[in-house]
Amino acid sequence: MWRNNKPSLFKWSTPPRWKVVRRSQTIFSAILLVLVISLPVYYSWPTPSKAKPVASKLMIKIYAITEDRLAAIVSAVDESGQLDNSRDDVINLFFEGASSNEIAQSRVSLKNGEVSVEIKVKNQQTSFLTAKWVSGPTPLKDVTSLVSPLMWNY
Repeated sequence: MWRNNKPSLFKWSTPPRWKVVRRSQTIFSAILLVLVISLPVYYSWPTPSKAKPVASKLMIKIYAITEDRLAAIVSAVDESGQLDNSRDDVINLFFEGASSNEIAQSRVSLKNGEVSVEIKVKNQQTSFLTAKWVSGPTPLKDVTSLVSPLMWNY
């Protein structure tokens, strides 16, 4: 008898089970709908582009073409070694010390961050090739590379 005489406030605070299930299904459906709409928007959002590499130094790579010809590729690179395509600097190339090797051009201009120069080898002796920055937007660190017949793979 006491069960039937519950206060009216108590009846409203405990809804029937089917209403609780329906409410939780509605909330779950709303969350799923928000996720289904927001995830494609999130993944289609453009990512910020990485900053372009800013050259701070020169780099020389030597390749053998034949026994008496080499190719030296001089590049403007950043500290991590990435090529800076925006550089069009003027570079001076020369051999340090006594060397009988000849460079096709001693003063070259970088195009899109790099240039290739041919070297004529007269005597197969070890020498040092130096690239020195002459002019451009910002100074680049000079570089010296070993040119040795022991490194040439024909």
